[in-house]
Amino acid sequence: MTLTLRVLGLDDEAVVADIAVDPDKAAYAGGPIGDIFKQLRASQPRQTPFALADGDRVVGFIVAREKAALPVWAEAGCMTLNNLRIDTRLQGRGYGKAAICLAAQWISRERPDVTHVMSSVNVANLAAFHLNLACGLTPMGRIFDGRIGPQRLMIAPVERVCGDQPGSTSTRSL
Repeated sequence: MTLTLRVLGLDDEAVVADIAVDPDKAAYAGGPIGDIFKQLRASQPRQTPFALADGDRVVGFIVAREKAALPVWAEAGCMTLNNLRIDTRLQGRGYGKAAICLAAQWISRERPDVTHVMSSVNVANLAAFHLNLACGLTPMGRIFDGRIGPQRLMIAPVERVCGDQPGSTSTRSL
């Protein structure tokens, strides 16, 4: 498995448009990919969308937010990881963990002043909660009322989340 995390431009929606998402869980990942890109284009700069690829096949998507683009619940000095989606046909193969780890490696390399990463996980989304735990994020003991209900806030030092991820950490645009 040769995994790469590649920075996407705001017009690269088609690169990740074919990622299959369980309709019952799409809201947890931010809704339809078109809505996410519409929000990315309309909002503050400092949001970096990524495609996770295994070889030539795009298998996932994640967004890192910083500074003016941070959610209201984020701590100062952090970046947040948002909108993670892994193709439902490929789940259970470590791609979610790889996306989070490679995003943290990108943050460590490209934003050395950032000390922590955060995420919010819907309390009903136990799979995402356990994924975040496996990646080194820990619950802060705070619940935030998000757009689709209560969200657990999770945090970790960037270096803890970087882990020992084999493979490439390329950030070249597709």
